Amino acid sequence: MQPALRFALALAIGAVGGALFLAIDAPLPWVLGSMAGCAIASIVGLPVAASSATRRPMAAVVGVVLGSTFHPGLFALVQQFWLPLLMLPLFLAVSALLCVTWFRRVAGFDPATAWFAGMPGGVAEMVLLGGERGADERTVGLVHGARIFLVVFTLPFIIRLFHAAPATTGAAAAASATAGAATADLALLLWGGGSIVVGLLLGRVLRLPAWHLLGPLVVSAALHMSGVTDFRMPGWLLAAAQVGIGATIGCRFAGLDLRSFARILALAAGSTIILLGLTFVFATGIARLTGLDLALLALAYSPGGLAEMSLVALGLALEPGVVVIHHLARVIMVLVAAPIFFRTTAKEPLP
Repeated sequence: MQPALRFALALAIGAVGGALFLAIDAPLPWVLGSMAGCAIASIVGLPVAASSATRRPMAAVVGVVLGSTFHPGLFALVQQFWLPLLMLPLFLAVSALLCVTWFRRVAGFDPATAWFAGMPGGVAEMVLLGGERGADERTVGLVHGARIFLVVFTLPFIIRLFHAAPATTGAAAAASATAGAATADLALLLWGGGSIVVGLLLGRVLRLPAWHLLGPLVVSAALHMSGVTDFRMPGWLLAAAQVGIGATIGCRFAGLDLRSFARILALAAGSTIILLGLTFVFATGIARLTGLDLALLALAYSPGGLAEMSLVALGLALEPGVVVIHHLARVIMVLVAAPIFFRTTAKEPLP
C-alpha cells in the first residue's frame, strides 16, 4: 500500500478513536483516542504509517493555536515562574542520571543507547544525536516514543483528579467561540495561513528545535501579543490536527510484534514512573514555596512532548504559554548538555 494511503488509514482510525474518547469524556480526546487507536492498529499489523513529514502540517496548526493563547500579560505571569525555571536544570540533571542508570542496569543498553534513551529531550533530537554517537537509533526512538505515549495517556487523567477544569475548556473553548464564523472567514485564512507559511520558513531558516511547531507559534504569538489581530482557528481544524499528532505517536510502534512492544513499553514505563515521580516532587515542593498552581507546574515539568503538554494545558484551561516556555527551555538545555556530558563520560563506563 502506498504511504499516502497508509497515512489516510491511520487518520481514519485515529478519528474513530478520537470520537470514542470524546464520547466517554476523556481529557484531550482527539489526541488520546487517535494515539490509542493507531497504536493498536500498528501492533495488530494493520497497514498504518505516519512520519515526521506527515506530522509537520498538524504541528504547524497546533503551533498557531498555541500562539493565539499568548497575550500581553503573559510575560508578567512568566516572571512569577522564576523559581521553576531556575530549578529546571537540577530537575533535568536528576532525571537524566536516574533514567540513564535505569537503562544501563535494568535494560542492559550499551552506554550510548542508554544515555540518549534516558535524556528527557525530544524524540527526533535524541535519535539524531544518539545515532551520530553510536546509539541504536530505533531503540532510542521507540523508548522516547513510548515515554511520550505513556505520559500523554496518563498525565491528563492524573491532573484532572485534583484540577477541575470548566465544562468548556482550552482547545474546545478557544476554537468553538469562533468556529461558526471562522470557517468562512477570509481574514482567518490570511492570518492563520500566513502564520503557518511564514512560521515554517522562519523556523527552518533559524533552525529552531521542533521548527514546524515553534515557527508558526512564534509568528502567531507575535501577532496576538502585539494586538495586530485576534484570530482563532476553527474547532474542526484543531481537532483534525490533534488526530494527526495522535496518529504519528501511535504509528511509531509499527513493525513491532507484541513481545517486543511489551518489552519497550515496560522499559519506558520504568523511566516514565521515575520522571513523573520527580515531576510531582519538584512541582509540589515549588507550589508550596511559591503558591503557584500545582497542575500548571506539573505540566511545565512533565516529561511529555512540547506540543502534547501544551495541548493538555489548553484543554484544562491552564496557561499554555507557561508550559511552552518551560518545555522550550528544557529542549534547549538537553540539546546543549546531552552531547557535552556524553563526551565527558564516554571514556568511563556508565553506572
